[in-house]
Amino acid sequence: MPLLAPVVDQYVSSVISACSNPDRGVVSVVLFGSAATGSYTSGFSDVDLLIVVADSATGKDKQRLRDTISQLEASCGVAKRYSYERGAWDGLADRITANVRSFFICTRSDLLSGDPARILDISAVQARFVDRVAIPSIVGSGVTAWGEDLLTQVPLLPIRWLDVAKAFFSFFNQLLFTAVAYPFTPGATKYAMEALKRSVHNCYYCYHCRPAQLAEEVAFFQRRIGPRVALEQLVKLRTAYQPRFGFILRCFPTLVRLHLVTAWDNQFPRDPRAVLDRPLRRDGSAV
Repeated sequence: MPLLAPVVDQYVSSVISACSNPDRGVVSVVLFGSAATGSYTSGFSDVDLLIVVADSATGKDKQRLRDTISQLEASCGVAKRYSYERGAWDGLADRITANVRSFFICTRSDLLSGDPARILDISAVQARFVDRVAIPSIVGSGVTAWGEDLLTQVPLLPIRWLDVAKAFFSFFNQLLFTAVAYPFTPGATKYAMEALKRSVHNCYYCYHCRPAQLAEEVAFFQRRIGPRVALEQLVKLRTAYQPRFGFILRCFPTLVRLHLVTAWDNQFPRDPRAVLDRPLRRDGSAV
């Protein structure tokens, strides 16, 4: 386990304590995302968890567990919340920008299927829009905090050029929404930050087939695509947040550049597991 921030450690310990009860039928608890890679920033980062339950778990079992973890999120102070005033549009923004959930519950067979629809508990239609970097990112950054370690057994599909395009389409439209909704949504800048951060994570994974701390990923792309004010501001705004419409506008060309260069530099398809040990060129691009 990485060294966790006190609030994260308290929350994860509380979840483990609740899940270790045999009546819960929990197989393992996986911490992933920024808290697992050391990039957690209070007020901006989520504590992402994947709760794996036994195949015999029913829908009611999952809902009870979901309610318990939601209560622990709130009591430990890590529930999705922002330091600024939330407006009427923010609930809609949460759904459009995929900022609704920070934990997922799936069965053991769901996880071992590698199927995004089953792991993320989304419809087959929604799963068609999920790029193939999503599950490898969870597995790559994931740390089994408790229970059976299943991460090495999860099948990972080859990443295609199409997945770079899918990610771009998703993040660009999220940015477009934040720009349009800026006058009505107090947290619009935060949503734009999240879209750009996910874009950086996604593109970096295409190069290295592993996640890293956000600062490392940003530094890589500042060298790879040239200095970008939006990337510099992304890091600064996470420690000193201010609503910035200019930042949202700067995100658009940066997002385009990130995905174009990623698609150009890398040879697809890329096997997430096979690429891990391959060397990189001096400029940081993939061999």
